[in-house]
Amino acid sequence: MTKNFISEQYSALCRDLKQLTSLIKRLPPRDARVAVIPPTPKGRENEPVKKIVATEHTGAEALALAAACYQDIHINPDYSQKSARRTVGVLWLSPSRIGVAEEIQAMVERINMAKAGIEEFVVSTYQTRQARFEALRAECPGVMTLHLYRQIRCYGQRDVSSLSFTWQRKDSLKKPVKTELLQRIREERERSAPDYQLPLEQLIRKIATTPEPFLRERRAVKVQPVANMMAAGELKTVTAPMPLILLQDDDVQIKMLTSFDASEQRKTRSDKVASEILGSFAGVTIESFPE
Repeated sequence: MTKNFISEQYSALCRDLKQLTSLIKRLPPRDARVAVIPPTPKGRENEPVKKIVATEHTGAEALALAAACYQDIHINPDYSQKSARRTVGVLWLSPSRIGVAEEIQAMVERINMAKAGIEEFVVSTYQTRQARFEALRAECPGVMTLHLYRQIRCYGQRDVSSLSFTWQRKDSLKKPVKTELLQRIREERERSAPDYQLPLEQLIRKIATTPEPFLRERRAVKVQPVANMMAAGELKTVTAPMPLILLQDDDVQIKMLTSFDASEQRKTRSDKVASEILGSFAGVTIESFPE
């Protein structure tokens, strides 16, 4: 395979996306609901998210916005390339009413295969981030990698009884190497003004007296929209940056995404292990989890 593989797959992808979105906009949906999430302005991707307003659209407007979202694979100079632009929701189409359910499913499968094929080829062929960027830029001018690779979720006759959209808030936990963590904090202490040295010194003492297996670094992960789908009696949670396509005749209960407010307290899981917060450093909370 050569670079032409990227070009061929990309051309096929664009053709199928155009055909899919043209078809979707003409179909009569059982229900079509999407919520457009305001995109992140360029240079502001690292700012803490306090509120996200989800504006809901229905019917023909929702179909048009979903079509635009599926085709949105290029860089917009006004918005961040590190944060995906998101349109959350569902297009519920009845196969018995539209007559082209199999065609839609096959089209989405081809689109997703082309996306995955480009990603696999680029990752396996080019070793560095810069080389991958250059390869994509040469064959897919102006493409935004985050959007190019994300898959369209399409579910056909899966006995989906309910679909509920919500915001997922997660933290990533990492086990640090104690000596390396202490070294980083000591280096920061040496560079800091006197007012900031005392809290760093206190943190160093707490970490030093904590056994390494107990130590964890907790970093907040960006909030993201997800869909909780009950299908055939089983609950499945999937990320939902683009509208889901549901091809099903049976009724389904849909609960749309609401706006996000970071000030609202999250429920504490009953099985969550209690930890002691030792302090914070470089945007990371240092905790102790006694075994």
